[in-house]
Amino acid sequence: MTGVDPFGTSRERYLGPLGGDGVFCVGNADECDHYTEDGAVRIPWRGRPQPEDVPRVHSLALCPTEAQLRKAVLPAYLPDLVNLESLTLPAPLVAHLTSPSLTSLVISNADGQAPPVPLAADTALPALRALMWVSSCTTPRLPGVVDPLPPLEFLRTNVSGDGAVLRQLAALPSLRHLELVHLKNVDVVDHLVAPLRVLEISGTGRDFPVARLAEIVTLEALRLNGVRAEIDCAVFQALPNLVQLTVLNSKRVVNVEALLDCPELASVTFIDCGNPFGRDGKALFRSKGFAELDIDYS
Repeated sequence: MTGVDPFGTSRERYLGPLGGDGVFCVGNADECDHYTEDGAVRIPWRGRPQPEDVPRVHSLALCPTEAQLRKAVLPAYLPDLVNLESLTLPAPLVAHLTSPSLTSLVISNADGQAPPVPLAADTALPALRALMWVSSCTTPRLPGVVDPLPPLEFLRTNVSGDGAVLRQLAALPSLRHLELVHLKNVDVVDHLVAPLRVLEISGTGRDFPVARLAEIVTLEALRLNGVRAEIDCAVFQALPNLVQLTVLNSKRVVNVEALLDCPELASVTFIDCGNPFGRDGKALFRSKGFAELDIDYS
């Protein structure tokens, strides 16, 4: 068994690839270079797609300069892209977005800007199934930009102790893949009503209740990043379907040997976690035949 990555597979399923056929970007060359390097076709900000390209556009990234973003105007041809499924854009452009067919939306928030009124995505984007909120700022949070939400299956959002974010989570029984950022010590489990298959927890405090993750028994892939609370690996024995465990930048890991009793666990990654395996533990795990094992720099 090789190539075990349900986390990555799920992400690509919902968000699609960054480059390749059907992927386009809109903006100046400098703003679009990270897309064109992966094979995307660039459309100038003041231009339009070629007529023969219109039906080819399945994925589109809007990359305005700061000056262009201040006008907060979407390209006029956007409704003509009848096969558009995936869109990436900065938060100030969200307010007037509408599409009956868009299934995937990535919203970036680099400077804390937000539209004056949240987009009612449940009516404006009824087909949306994946929403990724990528923010380097703690505010605004997603409910200030998009609210209410349609029945999403994939969501990435920052929590930051915001009750409105927890309200959104509690209204999404359709979720299967959830990534929670800047969680602090919020006990989020009571707000999770969906049978999640994939979960990421990132940026917790020292009192985050890791043990409660044992209650999400449907999990197949779990990623913990920057968890300051103690991670007792015995917790993961309660997850009968867990195939992939990734722990990053988390220094209080104990009982790693308990992972050997997780019956379906095939992929184990620990990086920058204070060396919880030690020399003997690493040798023991290497002898167990995991399909994917990355603990050299644990």
